[in-house]
Amino acid sequence: MVTWNITIGLMLLSAAIPFIYLHYRLVALRERAREDIRELEYLREMREELEKHVRNDKALFLEALGVPFLLVRPSGRLVMSNRAASELLGIAPESTVNLIRMLPDCELRRVVEEAVAARRRVESTLRLTRHGREYVYRSTATPLGNVDRHIGIVFHDITEMQRAQLIRREFVANASHELRTPLTIIRGYLENLLEEPSLAADEAMRTRSLTLMRKHADRIVRLVEDMLTVSRLESPDQSYLKAADFDLAQVVDDVQLRLEAMARAQNAAVHTDFSPRPFVLHGDKFYWSQVFFNLMENALKNNPAPGLHLLVRGRLQPDGSARLEVEDNGVGIAPDALPYIFNRFFRADKTGKVKGTGLGLSIAKHAVEAHGGRITAESLPGVRTAFIITLPPRSCSAAALADKSGSAAPAGGCGA
Repeated sequence: MVTWNITIGLMLLSAAIPFIYLHYRLVALRERAREDIRELEYLREMREELEKHVRNDKALFLEALGVPFLLVRPSGRLVMSNRAASELLGIAPESTVNLIRMLPDCELRRVVEEAVAARRRVESTLRLTRHGREYVYRSTATPLGNVDRHIGIVFHDITEMQRAQLIRREFVANASHELRTPLTIIRGYLENLLEEPSLAADEAMRTRSLTLMRKHADRIVRLVEDMLTVSRLESPDQSYLKAADFDLAQVVDDVQLRLEAMARAQNAAVHTDFSPRPFVLHGDKFYWSQVFFNLMENALKNNPAPGLHLLVRGRLQPDGSARLEVEDNGVGIAPDALPYIFNRFFRADKTGKVKGTGLGLSIAKHAVEAHGGRITAESLPGVRTAFIITLPPRSCSAAALADKSGSAAPAGGCGA
């Protein structure tokens, strides 16, 4: 009986051993599977993290370009863009729209179509209107040569460059015209004196001719000097400014003295009103003298009729800034000419009776802006015409707030 029981037990044990082995094998496989799953999960997280880093790096790179950039497929579908390009196109930053289908029939769509169709680098210029203002862009489309045949399109804003080129061309044309007139007159008188011995022998005629030639030569010299001044003032390098504290009220008094004969001949009343006095600014005295000479002379030249009242006023504001005004009660400036009076060679007077280089107000504007200020003009013809200059506190000297007895400047005064 015992032997039988042992035999049955051994048979059962031999039958259970494979199942026990399979059970532990399954447990081991399950644990290994869990480990593989954990490892795969870790790898998936690593992949997502790497993809996130790649996306962030791409985004940072695209933003670092500083210009609008598009990456498109040959079909015209957008792959990616930076924020500048999204603003240019008016789409969401993560958008993947088909640009050829989305964009209206405009220059931007033409650029995309050309970029998609060409198998070489394509450059073109397009004009876009944004926020009511026209911008000029130079686009460069480059096939990248990858498997997906992506095309990269970069847009460079050349609006200011185009504007600078236009201003330069206008400047050269206007300067040539302004120089041609006195040179032609001088040449004419020289030819008369050389070809007509009788005129050269006539002392009165000779003196008159030489006087007129000198007058027009002086005009050329002043024109060249004004053009050089404009060129210096438009330069981003302001090393030409010799900044120091000076009394602006005294500068205006000196200008008034220089223009006294002209004012007396026209029976014009010129007054100054500065508070406090001395009215100390920190800047280049030479250019401030030019600013007020140009503004005051401009008022006198444009109003030759007797009875002109010209007032130059200066006030320090509570916040430490300065407000300067040059106003008169003359003929004024027409409303349609007011936006252009600071342009180089612009003349509000179309009769040609008012002489000058046409650069005086442009010099005044650039000189004021070089000192961190702003100049504007307002005019009610026949009643009041004023040029208003505002200067930030840093352009004013603390000494301007101290009286002549040497009392300390009040708190909150201008810093030199």
